[in-house]
Amino acid sequence: MRAVPIGISARQVFQPAAQDSAAALGNVGVEAVATVALVLWVEATCGPLLVPYFEEGEGGVGVRVAFDHKGPAFAGRPVEVVAEVVATAGRKVTFRARVEQDGRTVMVGEHVRAIVDLSRLLAGQAQQRERPELPPVTFWFDVHSPWSYLASFRIGAIARRHNAPVLWRPLHLPNLMDTVDGMRPLEQNPARVAWYEQDVRDRMAQAGLAYAPHPDYPLRPSRAQRACLHAAREGCAEAFVQAVMRGYWALGADISDAAVLQAMADAVGLGPRPIAEVVEDEAIKQAVAVNTQEAAAWGIFGVPSLVFEGKLYFGCDHLDLLDAALGRAAAAA
Repeated sequence: MRAVPIGISARQVFQPAAQDSAAALGNVGVEAVATVALVLWVEATCGPLLVPYFEEGEGGVGVRVAFDHKGPAFAGRPVEVVAEVVATAGRKVTFRARVEQDGRTVMVGEHVRAIVDLSRLLAGQAQQRERPELPPVTFWFDVHSPWSYLASFRIGAIARRHNAPVLWRPLHLPNLMDTVDGMRPLEQNPARVAWYEQDVRDRMAQAGLAYAPHPDYPLRPSRAQRACLHAAREGCAEAFVQAVMRGYWALGADISDAAVLQAMADAVGLGPRPIAEVVEDEAIKQAVAVNTQEAAAWGIFGVPSLVFEGKLYFGCDHLDLLDAALGRAAAAA
């Protein structure tokens, strides 16, 4: 590497969009630009400064970020990042950086990058043993269930940690309850209903999920279920289901409205088929009915239900057991 001069600086302007918000990344209700987006823009500003000082075969990687938020940034208005080299130590280069919007300081701190030999870096990656893919986890859910809302924000991360795919299978919960004579929590005695509602709120708060049931609850969820099934077929289940769940359980969205569902589909890149067409498709209606029938035949008695290697894990309070089972299977593989 060539010597990197102290004091060289760069300035770049970025245009944050709705998909850069913390809410879009799962922090429900926080419509400010996500920290991770701001850090990416800091790296995008600092990285090119080092390029003229690379020898052949070298590149730069981030090794440390340490920033303090001073205020929020919002989509729709430009964000400016200013970075300056303030120290070097061997192959490590330290930048002081600040992020501004509308003349306000949004974030300020330090970023350290290292100049590395790319052949060594990539050789180390190639030597890593490829993880085998585990059998899938089947996730039975209904958007009408607050517990399915919570599970939809946890199951993807758990499965990815162990390299297991997730099969997202929406079903019609009232029909399932009729078929298996399942328990209906809101039809229990008043004391239990009060505890149940308290428990839902406590669990949502513990998970960091906003929870404000739709003012007209319950809405008819059938269209949303069909749209979720379509999203699963298109490989976009996790993002779309989370958008629907967040909309219904936190943002007051009318999930029975095809136009509302279309906006959610557009936000996560689900297409190209119009949602208004999807939700009236007789084959998709039948597919949700088949899911419900198959769930009952398998022994599913409520949602969220998760099945891995023939074993049922019911409810969010059993996700830790599923996580452990996936860990054992990954270790054995």
